[in-house]
Amino acid sequence: MSGDYKIFYTKETEHFTFEENTSKQYPFAESLLDFLYLDLSQRDALSHIYFTVLEYDQLPKTKKKWLLTEAAALQQHLETLFSEVFDVLPPEKSIREKLAEYMSAGDNVSRFFFSALSTGYEQVKPGVFTEVLYPNSIDEIVEFFVRECIRRELRFRRCKSCGKFFALTGYANTEYCDRLFGGSGKTCKEAGAVRLYRTKVTADPVIQAYNKAYKKRFAWIKYKKITKEAFYEWSERARVERDKCLAKRGATDDGDAKLRALEELEKWLMEN
Repeated sequence: MSGDYKIFYTKETEHFTFEENTSKQYPFAESLLDFLYLDLSQRDALSHIYFTVLEYDQLPKTKKKWLLTEAAALQQHLETLFSEVFDVLPPEKSIREKLAEYMSAGDNVSRFFFSALSTGYEQVKPGVFTEVLYPNSIDEIVEFFVRECIRRELRFRRCKSCGKFFALTGYANTEYCDRLFGGSGKTCKEAGAVRLYRTKVTADPVIQAYNKAYKKRFAWIKYKKITKEAFYEWSERARVERDKCLAKRGATDDGDAKLRALEELEKWLMEN
């Protein structure tokens, strides 16, 4: 590959510089995670920035196939490293402690191996000096960023929506990533927030009492025990009473006061 291809990182950014005046930037650790979950069976997988290192389009077909096989094995090794070293759980151990245990384990087949990586130290812009890699393989790029993640003690967590790892660069208790969730058009974080809200709301005894009465009244329409107009008029009044109850319960920490507010709502729903 060309010696003009250079990779380095600054505080929050990965930099990929190649050819003349051509460069790409990603948030730190993003390209590593993208590679970890890259579907190598898809044609567009070859557009990943790491494959640019290999000048992939210029390689013979047999070499391409071999490199994809190697990349798949590297993904598996990287997965074990994330699961056993970078995962924020358990939190009481440092990344270096987890790494020491990981490297001393007996399973050599799935373990991520470190090599003698050759890097330089350069001024990448006025007043900014950092470690620089002129890569010869995907393995070198992956290890370059893995080493820096270890040095930074950067933690990762599995997203509760998609199950993929994401970097904990902000709030340490974040449980959802910013990837798109399925075909919903929402991110995992947005979808997770909606799901948590619904779980919290449906578990509230006020909402449970209101929903039970609502469904009962709605079923009456089918059996002509109430008109649609009367049902909609009742539902408007019921929502007002529900919200009043929620406000009362939210304004106090007194358990008895909360119970009285709920009982008042249940009585209203029974009598109206």
